[in-house]
Formats: sequence, structure tokens, C-alpha cells
Amino acid sequence: MGYAQSDLQVGATLVAPQFLNIGTDGMPLESIVPTGDNVADNVSIQTCDAFGYTVDNYNWNDWVAENPCWVDDDYNVVTGVTFAPGQGLWVFGSATTQGIQTAGKVGTSDVSVRLQVGATATGNPFPTSVALQDIVPTGDNVADNVSIQTCDAFGYTVDNYNWNDWVAENPCWVDDDYNVVTGVTFAPGQGLWVFGSSESQYIRFPAPEL
Repeated sequence: MGYAQSDLQVGATLVAPQFLNIGTDGMPLESIVPTGDNVADNVSIQTCDAFGYTVDNYNWNDWVAENPCWVDDDYNVVTGVTFAPGQGLWVFGSATTQGIQTAGKVGTSDVSVRLQVGATATGNPFPTSVALQDIVPTGDNVADNVSIQTCDAFGYTVDNYNWNDWVAENPCWVDDDYNVVTGVTFAPGQGLWVFGSSESQYIRFPAPEL
């Protein structure tokens, strides 16, 4: 059993739950708890489609039910929602003193996230850092067709890494100038946009050595 905290930005923070719930293969929404200053009615979680549009929205609320909980936009208490390992979530906060806490067990198997045509919100699903060079695309036609992006609080791209099989001797990540990228790591729970061209492509995150 472990606990992890992801600090929020003012605006949007792309995160991925870092644990599996004990006895399940995912992370239930109710196991994710906002922490810090003034979280009631000021923290929300969104899932997005391949175009970045909101699919589902969940708001933290402390007055609809007896205890603080997640509610939908109609203020109905939300239950039964589980996020898959490696699934990325946009979390919206109003202060840098807010965070998202998760609890559970560390996954012991690699996590392969199926990509969409376009963007897939995903991220490091483990409570340890992962190196970019250890994240590997698999499936159909991945060379020059899979890229990873990090984003700021407004959703704008900060860094872009492209999978390429001809710049170096072995397939590797390169930047937009085709320089081989080394030394890049993603923090525990850090969210990423991964762009693919086929639903038969995957991105694999390696499980930590325990």
C-alpha cells in the first residue's frame, strides 16, 4: 500500500494515477482525493477525446453528500468510475497549493496504453520516474508516426519527441530537429499526450524494478 501526491498548477495539470487499487486493475475515481487549500468546488477531473475535447467531467464537492465526494455537472454523486493504468486525466485547480492524492498498490507489469488516431491522454502510471528512452511504441507502423508531447497549464505543447527508426542505429526518440533525445525523464504520475496514427498502436511504460 502506498500514497502519492501530484501537485497542481493554476489551470490544467495533465496527470496519470500512479497506483492500482488493491484487488482491481485500475484506479477508482473515489480513490483520488484533492488536498491542499480550498479544494471544495475548485478541483475537477476531465477525460478527453482524441481532439482534446472533454468527454466526462467530475467536480470535488463537500456539500452535496454527507462527505466530500466527486459529482457530475448536475451535482449527482459519481460512483463506479475506474481509470485504466496509464490513462491520462486533466485535473483543474485554482492554486499551486492544491494536489491530487492517490493510494493503492504499485503495478508490477509493464503498462501498454492503446492509442487513438490523433491524441491520447496518458502518462507515467508508476510512483517512480521513467526515462523517455525506456518508453517504447509498439504495433503497426510506429516509425515516424508516434510522438510524445508535454503540455503547460493552458494545453500548449512544451516539448515534443518523435519516434524514429533511421536517425540512429536503433529506433529512438528524436526532437523536431531530428537530434537524438537523451536524459529526459518523466516524474511519477506525469501526464503526457501521445499522438498516433492507428488504433493498433500502443505506448508501453516499463514497470519499476521492485
